[in-house]
Amino acid sequence: MLGVAMHTTIYTLFKQGYNKSQIARLLNVDRKTVRKVIQDIEQKGEVERKSKNSVLDDYREFIEAKVHKGLSAKRIHQDLKAEFGFEGSYSNVRRYVHNVKQKIANSKVYMVLTTLPAEEAQVDFGYIGKIKIDGKFKKAWVFTMVLSYSRYMYAEIVFDQTVETFMQCHKNAFKYFGGVVEVVKIDNLKAGVLDVDFYEAQIQKDYASFASHCGFLPQPCRVYTPTDKGKVESAVKYVKRNCFAGEEFKDIDEAREHLKNWLDNISNVRVHGTTKKVPKEVFLSEEKEKLIALPIEEYHISRISIHM
Repeated sequence: MLGVAMHTTIYTLFKQGYNKSQIARLLNVDRKTVRKVIQDIEQKGEVERKSKNSVLDDYREFIEAKVHKGLSAKRIHQDLKAEFGFEGSYSNVRRYVHNVKQKIANSKVYMVLTTLPAEEAQVDFGYIGKIKIDGKFKKAWVFTMVLSYSRYMYAEIVFDQTVETFMQCHKNAFKYFGGVVEVVKIDNLKAGVLDVDFYEAQIQKDYASFASHCGFLPQPCRVYTPTDKGKVESAVKYVKRNCFAGEEFKDIDEAREHLKNWLDNISNVRVHGTTKKVPKEVFLSEEKEKLIALPIEEYHISRISIHM
């Protein structure tokens, strides 16, 4: 019998866009079990939505803000009476505060449970301005791949966003990590996704072939769901702000050397703001050995005429 933690993990993966077969494979559980867990949770949620709302729902934002500040239920009850003339009982406030704390705690559990070592990476491009190459200034982007568990990151400078470049960046990233992850989340980039659909996005055929060769599953981000790509979007912003902002380079070689030094000496060895851990240390101690081995045979990339 599955425990509460596994139920939470199954439903969180489902809400993140994984289908039932993918969840069953990742968690090593039967697909019918996954389907039943999802159905049970959604049916329970429907009953809860139809139940009578609490009078305290009107003060929910106020209560949540107080809970985040660490105030007790008794203090929150006092503040409700003082600021809003609230006439409800302390016992009702205490129960409501308990439920709020539980939901906050559960949301934190989701983040811990849903990403396992070597399970997922997120990729994206970010525009960084113009860089001189062969005596001329050209528009440049930074490609980033972030390992979702350790937050260990690879990045490189590119001058287009073609399918060919997209796949080559993947190859370079996997070599940098020394292995391949199970799932790569892509932000519906045209280099990887031809048709954006919530359930069955159409993966670009050459990218799909490349993914099959390497052994990873391409996972398009759900439309209008920023949490699906939060790690890489934060990483792109971090690279642009911390590595490239205010910098000038005489040529592309200097820019690439600057980025490499930044990755090795700053980005991957600092204490990460979310995990409160050093990405490189977590990667080496918990994640690297779990990566899928690099393909023995080289995948030959041919030129493809699809651009952003």
